[in-house]
Parts: sequence; C-alpha cells; structure tokens
Amino acid sequence: MPALPPTRSKVLFFDWRDFDGGHLAWRTADGQALGVGGDAGPDRDLHATPVQVPHGVRLQAQPARRTEPVDDWKGWGRIIHHEGRYRSFYLEIDGNAKLGSGSTSQRAERRSVTVCSTASDDGMAWSEPTRCVVDVPGHYGFDGVCFFVDPVAPAAERYRLVYCARVPDHLALPLHREYLQRHPRYQDERVLDRPGPCLMSLTSADGEHWSACPTPLMMHPSDTDTTVYWDAALERYVMYTRMYRQARRWIGRAEATDLFHWGPIEPVIWPRLDDPPDHDFYLNGRTAYPGLDEYQLLFPMVYHRFTERSDIRLYASSDGIAWNPVPGGSVLQPGPAGAWDSEFIGSGKDLLPFGPGRVAMPYTGTRYPHKYPRFPAVWAGWRMAWAWWPADRLVAVVADREGEFWTSAMRPAGASLRLNCRTVRGGEIRVGLVGVDGRAVADADPLHGDHPAAPVTWRGATDTGLAADQPVRLHLRLRAAELFALEWV
Repeated sequence: MPALPPTRSKVLFFDWRDFDGGHLAWRTADGQALGVGGDAGPDRDLHATPVQVPHGVRLQAQPARRTEPVDDWKGWGRIIHHEGRYRSFYLEIDGNAKLGSGSTSQRAERRSVTVCSTASDDGMAWSEPTRCVVDVPGHYGFDGVCFFVDPVAPAAERYRLVYCARVPDHLALPLHREYLQRHPRYQDERVLDRPGPCLMSLTSADGEHWSACPTPLMMHPSDTDTTVYWDAALERYVMYTRMYRQARRWIGRAEATDLFHWGPIEPVIWPRLDDPPDHDFYLNGRTAYPGLDEYQLLFPMVYHRFTERSDIRLYASSDGIAWNPVPGGSVLQPGPAGAWDSEFIGSGKDLLPFGPGRVAMPYTGTRYPHKYPRFPAVWAGWRMAWAWWPADRLVAVVADREGEFWTSAMRPAGASLRLNCRTVRGGEIRVGLVGVDGRAVADADPLHGDHPAAPVTWRGATDTGLAADQPVRLHLRLRAAELFALEWV
C-alpha cells in the first residue's frame, strides 16, 4: 500500500510544494477518455479538458515592516529565541564588537578576544553582556562569527561559536597543502597562492564560560557571514557560507557528520543572468520558519556595486539544497533619505516569534554606502532593528482576478479548517474538500475581508466530515484575494 501523506497542522505557501500540477484529459466527442497507454484505435479528433490544473494564481513575497532601532546594539548578527528569552553571542576584539569583523579586524596586532553574551525579554531592551576572555594565540582577522545551540553535542559543548580567522602556520600550512590537492571546483582563488583563513570554534556549557577548540573546522575564507546548525532531519551539521566565484560573492552549502570533517562547499545561490552584472549575493540570512522546520528560508542580502547599496530578498527550499527566489522582489530596502538605514542594509538571522501575532528577523543598516571610508562616525553609524511581518504572512497566493488550485493530499491535524487571508470587499475565497459529500467548493460559504484565522464553513457547518486520519485534497477558488496560510484545528 502507498504510504499515507504526512499529517499537517499548518500549510504556508512559500513555493509550489502543496499545489497539484493537474493534467489534461483527452476525450472523444462522446466523452470517452483516452490515455497514452494501450491501443487508442483509429485516429479521432480529441478535446482537452483541464483536470485540477491551477490557473489564475501566483506567489507574491510580502514587504517587511520595521521597528525603531535597538538601543545600545554592539554588533551581533544572529539572535535566537532560547529557553524563553532572546539571546545573542558575539566577539569583542580589544573591547570593540563592531570592529570584530570586516576590514579593520584584519590587523595582526590585538590584545584580547572576548565572547559576550546578552539577552532580552522583548528583543528591544538588552541586558548588559557577560564577558569571557578566550585564549586564541596567534589568531587574527576575526570575521564571519556565528553561534548555535548544538542538540547532539556533549553537555560541556552545548553552545558553539564558529568564527573565521587567520591562524598560526602550524595549523594553516598542513591544511593549505591538503587544500591544494582538492579538485579546482572546490577551491577558492583567494587561497591558492598562500594559506587562507580557517574556520575555528569555541564551546561552552552555559553560554557564559567559553573554551577554544584548537582544531580547525576547515580552511575557507568565510568572511562576513557563516551559518552552522544541526539538521535533525538529515542528522548532519549544515553550513551556509561565503563563496567567491567569477569575481563575485555567492552563497555555498556544505554538510558534515561531525564538525571537523566537512564535505565540499557547493554553490546554491549566485547572481542570476536576469540580475544586473554588478550584483553580489553577500549574506545568506538562513533560517527556518518558527515552529515549521520544513520551510527553509534564506534572506540573502544583495549588494549593488554601482551604488554600494543593498536590498534583502526571500528564497525558499524544502531540502536546503534546491532554492527558488520567491517572486515579488525585495522584502526590505534601505529606508528613506536621511534615515539611519538609508544607504546600506544587511540581513541578520533568525526569523523569530516577535510579540503577539508577529514574526521578525534582525537587520542592520547605515546611512553610509558600503565601501565609504571607515571613519569612526561610519562605524558608529551602524545600527540594528527588526524587520517584521504579521504571523504567517511572508508570502501570499494571489488571484488578481479569478484563480483556482487544488492541493496535494494531506492528513488534517484537526476537524475544522481556518484561513489566513485577505480580500477586497468584492472578492472572496471558497474551499472545497475533494470527494467529500456536502463539502465541495460549491457548498462552501464565501470568505471575504482581512482575517488571520477565518473559519471555513459549508452551508454554515465547520466540521469537515472527514474520518480520523483520512487524507484529503483541497480545492480553493479565489477572486481578487490573497491566501497566506491554512490551518487545521
């Protein structure tokens, strides 16, 4: 017997994964259906009838809204929601966090390296950081700092911080010799003439007391942005990192069964041929949708060399390998002229619950172009805020006029259905359950207006009429409407 489809509690529409593609039925004048198999008999003129082919709908990324800047931001780029609080970890180099990455950090002369930990109850007001000085002799050029909570690590290594740095020759030279033996497709042109930076790590049991690991993860110039996490579905560590090909920044991905034996870095996102030729994909902004790990997302920052400005886009994937840009263009652009974020913005991570009915991700911005000379005021001009959306409303299925689609089979996690949707007053959405008596789209009551959780009804009834564990396919008909999500309750 075929496997049952998965039980679903909520469906979001970041891509086409839950849309049935449909087919054409070829019929004779008297209605007989003929297929490609077997003997169709003598030639006859056939008529094509669409069967559950979606039409009149498209996907549209929704622009983010933004908060005011966070007071006293020190330069961290990732925030997680862990054990009931927002938390972040970052490096201070010689007492300065904002100089802990980028060109200024390349100086070999430095006095101290400190791991800082800060927390917040609301994402806006942050605690005075705790500090732990770490001993990393000979390391300099700190960049690409990230951290994660490792669910499979020993208790003493529960928290991991990964950074990119230049390291002493006794570590770098053996790795460089190995690096030169790689196939050219897995080499970075910046590492061929001399040893390049390495990815190094720190570990902690409590997020406050840190120890350095002397073994490099790999040799790779992962400047600016790295993401590392444990993927429970794959049972592997996954990394998204900076690549440099065709004299442009790309986004690459690698996997490992343990942190010190990584497979090759493969490109996943790069400038498309319909992008202007001055664009780089600068930051990856990788995250999963809160509470729904099956929706993997990237918020890549795209750098525009012509103006030294940037914008943030949205990509979606079901496996983390094959990625698609969500139509609709930028989800976040620089602010208006004169604003604190008016010239250059960068995507942070992660996407998190952010108060009642909202999700948000951190982003950074400045009123200076990216390569503007780094005077003290330029460093001080960098600030951080939150880009936010109403919960589940990052992408809409849009019917500008009339549209229709059918879903693949799913097992509902509840006996009734709610829609997160929006229509004009003259628009509507109707939902049918394919093959269920009294629950066809023709029996559905129309929904209109702006609703985060509108109950679906059929002639006033909310019960689906489905048996426990019974798979079902949905038939949705939209007119001048946007559908963001559906939820079984």
